[in-house]
Amino acid sequence: MELKKITENTYYIPGRTNLGLFVENKKAILIDSGNDETAGRRIFQLLEEKGWQLSKIINTHSNADHIGGNAYLQKKTGCDVLATAIEAVFINNPSLEPLLLWGAFPFKTLRNKFLEAEPSQVTQIIEPDGVIKNTPLRAFPLEGHFLQMVGIETPDGVMFIADSLFSPDIIDKYGLTVKSNIEKFLSTYSFLEKVSARLFVPAHAQPTKDIGELICLNRNQLELINKKILHYCQQPASRERIIELIVNDYNLELSSVQFVLTHITISAHLSYLYDKQLIKPIFEEGKMLWAKVEADVRKE
Repeated sequence: MELKKITENTYYIPGRTNLGLFVENKKAILIDSGNDETAGRRIFQLLEEKGWQLSKIINTHSNADHIGGNAYLQKKTGCDVLATAIEAVFINNPSLEPLLLWGAFPFKTLRNKFLEAEPSQVTQIIEPDGVIKNTPLRAFPLEGHFLQMVGIETPDGVMFIADSLFSPDIIDKYGLTVKSNIEKFLSTYSFLEKVSARLFVPAHAQPTKDIGELICLNRNQLELINKKILHYCQQPASRERIIELIVNDYNLELSSVQFVLTHITISAHLSYLYDKQLIKPIFEEGKMLWAKVEADVRKE
């Protein structure tokens, strides 16, 4: 695990999930904690080597790859864990994430560290927008990926933007990225276009001073999925059929985890297209199908 200095007080830890660190007077605030206990151990060793005391972990959201080190670090240091109200419920009760993704009590394969972290205790609820109490950091809303995700801005102008933007490599590999609310994600893109920072640090892309191209890439990918689903729905199609077509279109290799992540994302797109009156549900022979709404019907 490597620590990279950005400014006098702000650092990031690169990895499959980029983490943030703000240090002042040898007290450290960690922004997300990585995948699992191993990540937590490495973070603790890194802080020990520097002689820094971990005072707080701020979780941008509750996905396992962002809270996996919480439990170890909280037990080891007694640090506070901070999160927004809705994300805090999932951090305190990580078994809720696979339940949400599957829609019922999940089968064993889904109850793994990739979807279900070890539970930790949120000790402070933060507002999704504004200065975080007892810190010099500010939260800002980045909804769309998960339920109440936020970004974190340091006083020296570094913005940690969590899973709001994904790298070209991830988009090329998977074709679609995890989303729970398409309307909110589009609002997040619009917000990010208007802000400036000394450096932006996405969780799953390289830090950069300019996120314009990354926003364009991610928005285009979102809009392409909408177009594909509208095309599929020219003939009534079930959600399972749409998932099948997407998976085959992008040559994805499915696993149980990949399926439920694809499932929630396609569901989010279907909700968005329905709310825009572009598709409608049809019920036939015990099946729920989605059909494209013709333009002249929408005008009525």
